[in-house]
Amino acid sequence: MKSLFGVLIFSLSLALGSLGCSSDGGGAGAGISRILGQAFAPETDGDETKEVPLEGATVVLLEYDEEGKLQGATVGTTDADGNFQVDAQAQAVVVVQVAGMTNDGETSVEGLFNPDQPMITKDLDPATSVACGAGVTAIGDGSITQEELDETRVANLEDAARAYIAATPEFDFYDPDQVSAAVDAVRIATDDGANPAAADAFT
Repeated sequence: MKSLFGVLIFSLSLALGSLGCSSDGGGAGAGISRILGQAFAPETDGDETKEVPLEGATVVLLEYDEEGKLQGATVGTTDADGNFQVDAQAQAVVVVQVAGMTNDGETSVEGLFNPDQPMITKDLDPATSVACGAGVTAIGDGSITQEELDETRVANLEDAARAYIAATPEFDFYDPDQVSAAVDAVRIATDDGANPAAADAFT
């Protein structure tokens, strides 16, 4: 089973077990951002790996509480194409997690979102997951605040995560140690998202 944040995901699973609830996804209103996208995860097919949509996967919205801890609630499931929809109240930053199955086993993909506009569209994949891990761990160890993890920082982290994965052909998204190494590398290369990674950061 792939674990993106290590101990963090374990603690989140405990929270989700006790806080889970469902939503029928009513219309977005004042102060609500509707988050849309597709969730993709790697799957081995013979000698090659391709990204496939996570069908019928659990969609979880994770928000920071007043004590700065992530709290989560189940808000739906993906359709046959991995599409998800989440309504989030306006706030600094939230995490959307989609947990499902591929032929390689249980997995999840995550992404950071800044709910400050009526509609936000972004797909989730290994790169957004690594970037999410970088942002969440940076907040968790006090390097940055929730408010500092804005759209620019998120974009810098995601761009760096894609560059890291492209430069690391042996990267295994199902190996927690490799994911942790990617998270650390992205944090260092971007100064926790403050700057874009240098062109040669991962070579």
